[in-house]
Amino acid sequence: MSNTHPPGPGTPIADSAPPPGIARSATSSLMLAVIAPASIYLTFPVALLALMGAADSGRHTLFSWLAPLIFWSLPLPLGVLSISLALSTIRRFGPESENGRLAVKSLWISGVVSIVGFFVTLRFMHGMRYF
Repeated sequence: MSNTHPPGPGTPIADSAPPPGIARSATSSLMLAVIAPASIYLTFPVALLALMGAADSGRHTLFSWLAPLIFWSLPLPLGVLSISLALSTIRRFGPESENGRLAVKSLWISGVVSIVGFFVTLRFMHGMRYF
């Protein structure tokens, strides 16, 4: 038999405040926001090979969309994961805390990468005469 008893009405409940210091989710969000654009260096050569294989004298083939799909296959999931971690960190700690500031930085990085990537993809599609 053990000496432990179930908590009674007078037993204090442990404080649920987050511990001081930087949370792992804030750091992970910032690291993923930096790794996402760096992962383009891995997907670019493969996307370039797909583009050369899909090019067919100016006509659009079934594989014309393969190059942008391969190009964004790694940065997009990393960016979405970074954004979701940043938003959950901001909800948990608030935007004024040290963790919140790291999360806001990762949101800025992800936003800039998304906007630049959007225009690069539009330029690619214009070069391929999609519109």
